[in-house]
Amino acid sequence: MLLDTLNTGFNKMFLFSHILDLMRKVCGSFYGWFLAILSSVGAFFATERYCFYVVLTAIILDALFGTIVSIYKKRGFALSKLGRVTTFKILSYGASLVIVFMIERLAHDTGFIGIKIAAGWAAACEFWSMSASILIIWPDAPFFRIMRRQLKGEIAAKLGKTIDDILPEDEEAAL
Repeated sequence: MLLDTLNTGFNKMFLFSHILDLMRKVCGSFYGWFLAILSSVGAFFATERYCFYVVLTAIILDALFGTIVSIYKKRGFALSKLGRVTTFKILSYGASLVIVFMIERLAHDTGFIGIKIAAGWAAACEFWSMSASILIIWPDAPFFRIMRRQLKGEIAAKLGKTIDDILPEDEEAAL
């Protein structure tokens, strides 16, 4: 009985010693510190990670359709510009969502509605841009055709034309 108690205590000490040894290895390298910090940040934002996923997905889809438009219009495939714009979008939307999330954390611990609203607005902005790209590729797209007149300015900015040159048949149909 005494031997079992000592053996159990020794196993617990060995496990504790093993954990300390692993922590020493993690703290002994830059990669270990980087992963520890990344894990801590991930755990902090884990409660609302879906909001971040929605915005990231919207940014990626907008970049994908923007790339398709540039290939479709044969305007040169400017991958470096796409990379800069997409990186800036990720950083700016991400910073905004982080600030809203942290302000909400100050106010209360559960029921974060502000970050969901902010993520919805950010995704809606990306959807607007993506819709213009889809209309450039496929002008008669059934769902996006409804918003054609509202998207004239966005389409003109993407194509580098004046607004009057975009979708002139809408003006004739309105008369």
